[in-house]
Amino acid sequence: MDSLNNKNKAELLPNNLRIDSSVRSRFKQLTDGSNNMGNTHKNYDTEDYLKDLLDVLKIKSTIVGVGGAGNNTVSRLHEFDLDNTETLSINTDAHDLYYSNSDKKILIGKDTCNGLGSGNDPEIGKEAAEEDAKRLINSLDSDIIFITCGLGGGTGTGAAPIIAREAKKSGSIVVSFCTVPFTSEGPERTERAMVGLNNLAQASDSIITLPNNNLVKIAPNIPILTGFKIMDEILIRSIKEVVSLINNCGLINIDFADVKRVFEKQGKYPSGLIGITESLGNMSDLEKKSKLAIHNPLLELDANQVDKCLISVKGNHKLSLSKLDNVVSSISNELPSNTQLKVGTTMDPSIGEKIRILALGRGPVSPYVKASLENNDVEFKALMKK
Repeated sequence: MDSLNNKNKAELLPNNLRIDSSVRSRFKQLTDGSNNMGNTHKNYDTEDYLKDLLDVLKIKSTIVGVGGAGNNTVSRLHEFDLDNTETLSINTDAHDLYYSNSDKKILIGKDTCNGLGSGNDPEIGKEAAEEDAKRLINSLDSDIIFITCGLGGGTGTGAAPIIAREAKKSGSIVVSFCTVPFTSEGPERTERAMVGLNNLAQASDSIITLPNNNLVKIAPNIPILTGFKIMDEILIRSIKEVVSLINNCGLINIDFADVKRVFEKQGKYPSGLIGITESLGNMSDLEKKSKLAIHNPLLELDANQVDKCLISVKGNHKLSLSKLDNVVSSISNELPSNTQLKVGTTMDPSIGEKIRILALGRGPVSPYVKASLENNDVEFKALMKK
């Protein structure tokens, strides 16, 4: 619906101003078109024209769920009203895809899988995605693509890297969120996860790896089904908050350029740190939750490797300067002195007395990602057994 709205807004502009998928290209073509129009359009400096221009240039994001686990996450995210964001479910299993909820659905590998799934075989999942690569790229026309999947099975493990690759071809920033299986799920699933993570990391700008085993350390006595639901909820909240950060102007604003600099890949290894916490607002709890945001226990990342960090603080109209300063100083004290910081603040009356803290960091590399990219299966399996 949002993409259609953007198209309608574009039609309000001069006919020779064509829009493509890149924010920079869209703006350049619009401004070049304005300059070359002469006097045929007299209203370029009006608020109406600027409003139409801003509507066309809004950041477009797509949340892509790949395979069963990814489809489940997207179905939950689809319940939220996320501006300028489309949800897309991709699967080889027609039954699972039918019962998922999203703006768009793509059944891949009709010849390869006949709609019956990949049978836990990543090679089949990969073949299915390759079969429909051209169809996929037509649905990945966004400024930023969020991919979510579970590793260790067939479709998510095999198809997600191909989808990430095609998204990169379209010029998108690709941020992947993936779970690594419990050790108890067996060595074969661990092996598949390692290979899948290697392939996905190579095609992603940033990758957030959530090892299910870390949940065992934090809450060892919860039922396994509850554990899966918790990890799914963490993925949902993470993606939702980042999308909200990009699309909504705050009192102190963080824009897409800031987010892009944190997510863009630097060097061989894609990095990715994200932490979301909520505080009741008193100073001691605020400091504790701020530190927890930068030391996310589920990720086990080294905050000393952060070279860029975005801090977003959301509260109601009573949010004080002292509390904002407490959050920022608590996080910055955990980071290297040369870390580049950007702080944003958003007012949200619905949050009540709580204060929500989001930390995004560039630099720290998941040990799982590093082991997989170095094809170090001994280290990867050792991490799984920790």
